[in-house]
Amino acid sequence: MTGQVEEAINHMKKRLAEKNQVFEAKEDGFIYQATCTFNSPASDEDIHSFEKKTGLLLPEDYKEFLKITNGCRLFERESGGENDLYSLEDIINYTYEVPYEGCFKVACIYQDNIVINGGAVSKGDKDYIMVKGHIDDFEESKKLHMSFAEWIERFISHQGEKFWDKR
Repeated sequence: MTGQVEEAINHMKKRLAEKNQVFEAKEDGFIYQATCTFNSPASDEDIHSFEKKTGLLLPEDYKEFLKITNGCRLFERESGGENDLYSLEDIINYTYEVPYEGCFKVACIYQDNIVINGGAVSKGDKDYIMVKGHIDDFEESKKLHMSFAEWIERFISHQGEKFWDKR
């Protein structure tokens, strides 16, 4: 059975394949040429080792993402961009804020950090995705009331736009 994350990523890859790895995307009414790059998948051992080393508990849908692509860049413009979904190594390198309830960054989207609240994950809360400004502390994060699977599906369907700003 295909998971929600796998469906969203496969849809993106199919779209890229149909358009010779470049497609038109819209942002704020403007059309631009976009590409995406996907890293090699993480293994179960990589994920287990990360959790053991960091003490962080990764949600199942995020593990599904890592097993498909251990990080990626989505909706990349020729002029550059900032839609980085982190690899396991990147999470360690880019999460440097004062710890807060097991929070860690999993993406940087145009000056916003997408955060997994590990405390919420450990309590079984399915709404564990948060967003914060790149210079804000974790305590300043806003809850998005969704899982990673829901977040990535919406991010892809909104063609890389920060849909959380439009609420």
